[in-house]
Amino acid sequence: GILGGVVSMLIYRAISAQDSVARTKLEIAEARRELNSYDGELGGAWPLMRRLLGLSFTQVGRVGWPALVASLPLLCLLVWVSTAFGYRYPENGAIPVIKTVPPGYEAEWNRAEAGDSAGSRGEPPYIVIRDNADRTVVDVVLTEPVRVIHKRQWWNTLVANPAGYLPREGRLSSIEISLPRQEFLPFGSDWMRGWETAFFAPLLAASIALKVLIRIE
Repeated sequence: GILGGVVSMLIYRAISAQDSVARTKLEIAEARRELNSYDGELGGAWPLMRRLLGLSFTQVGRVGWPALVASLPLLCLLVWVSTAFGYRYPENGAIPVIKTVPPGYEAEWNRAEAGDSAGSRGEPPYIVIRDNADRTVVDVVLTEPVRVIHKRQWWNTLVANPAGYLPREGRLSSIEISLPRQEFLPFGSDWMRGWETAFFAPLLAASIALKVLIRIE
């Protein structure tokens, strides 16, 4: 989280027009003071309002695209963090609930126990999907603990599914596995104990600290 915050803020500072952003910020504050101190007819306030709105939109344009570009490395980091720290395999002997889309298939969870020779090698579990005629439709090795395996979509060109994809020509479109969620904090509500709080809290703190220390506009 700290690394993501520092990298994103440094990229934003490097590609944004800091002098122009600072100057426009002062102009916006001045235009706001003029509008607040105006005590006349509404017609006379329109030029002040137009100036304030124009400066505000200009500022959005100046900081918007640098912020978008600076967020791209953070987005890539988020994809990796959510996969690496989001879920885990069930404990030995536990069998997760597996749903198929469309429904009507039989799903079988297979995993070598820790005492088995295969289990000692750390081989990942695999899922066998059968149809009503007991024919194997899909045999998927769950190489990473992800909750959904689906057919390859266009967005997977940018963000890949580390567990792979279902055959494009098959009728089965996705498999949903109820894997247990990883927890890193021993306190708070359930939603606080996952990777999100442990990641975003340091990211936010690092971003604010860097903004103050090197005066990023």
